[in-house]
Amino acid sequence: MSSGLQQKENQLRQLLSEMRMMEGSTNTLQQRLQQVLAAVSELRMAQSSLGDLKKVESGTNLLVPVGGGAFINAEMGGIDNVVVGIGAGVSIEMQYENAVKDVNNRLSEMEKARVSIEEQLGQILAQLETHQNMAERLSSEIQNAVQGPI
Repeated sequence: MSSGLQQKENQLRQLLSEMRMMEGSTNTLQQRLQQVLAAVSELRMAQSSLGDLKKVESGTNLLVPVGGGAFINAEMGGIDNVVVGIGAGVSIEMQYENAVKDVNNRLSEMEKARVSIEEQLGQILAQLETHQNMAERLSSEIQNAVQGPI
């Protein structure tokens, strides 16, 4: 086997190894993106709910979802304070305005994270495509060298 052919085979192995690593990174980023998108959706719902509830008069009857398609009847109380989850199963009570700011800030951070992840994903996918084209070219060159002239 010629050293040129051996060098091409080594390059191909290296490219394939890098492609596997990129695919792993792509999968990880896609999972992270799904988590961020879920958080964005939840924060948008909280943002909307806080805005809508501020317009509801105290004493108004509400149907409150408790999960699994089940609801309970409740009466609207004051909305001066809001209990907000801060992570790790811990919640704190905040004034309404501070809770709205907190939700808006977290939403902004999640949107920035989404954009960053999408950019990283795009870069890796572009690199992966370049590697794929190089691998196909090398594979073709190796195959032609092994088969010889027809």
